[in-house]
Amino acid sequence: MSEFTTGMLYPRKYEPKVLIALPKSRQPYFHRNINRDWNAFFLRDEWLETAQTLQFILQLSRQCVPLLWFHDSEENGWGYRLFDAGYEVSSATISYTLDADMAESEFTRLYPHVELHDAILESEDVRQTYEDILNRTIRSEEYRREVNKGINRVCPACFGRIVNPKQVQQLRSLFDIQMLTEVDEETGASLLYDSVDLFKEILGIEEMIWVNYAYLASGGQK
Repeated sequence: MSEFTTGMLYPRKYEPKVLIALPKSRQPYFHRNINRDWNAFFLRDEWLETAQTLQFILQLSRQCVPLLWFHDSEENGWGYRLFDAGYEVSSATISYTLDADMAESEFTRLYPHVELHDAILESEDVRQTYEDILNRTIRSEEYRREVNKGINRVCPACFGRIVNPKQVQQLRSLFDIQMLTEVDEETGASLLYDSVDLFKEILGIEEMIWVNYAYLASGGQK
């Protein structure tokens, strides 16, 4: 079972305001201390999909409580949304499947009569062809443009209310598109896949792992 984490983080000093406000969310929730600096709450509407939930979050942030919604799916990617002063001021989405999706699309365009998922298991030539396309994809300008779409609202300065200037600068470096998509020629590795751990380390939220509303509601059995 791969990790799935999602929840709303906030600096611990705002705990009294948050505890008063949480019942107004009009849905089940859990509240937890993450570490000495951070708390988190977990709403049943984990993905902030309803207008009611979003309105609650915006209203709470309007009370001078910055809120950081964070999600991490080990298989698919990670991201965040930062709310402050009644607005969503920063966000990012990092996809771990973007390169494969783009490579598969290109393979299908070039070889429309080949069923990739079956052929790749049966033919070494097909597997190698796909790998070549994938390697070209992750080094392409098109790929960088697509990755950049997920981070064009990052705005590291907006984190200045919850972290210090050094951490803001570290976030700025982390979300540099060239660094994020650079490929190690020897290993084929990319910072993209380590970015979530670096983000958590910069903010000091390493303990935010393997936790979400459904997990807590099940008593930790899922």
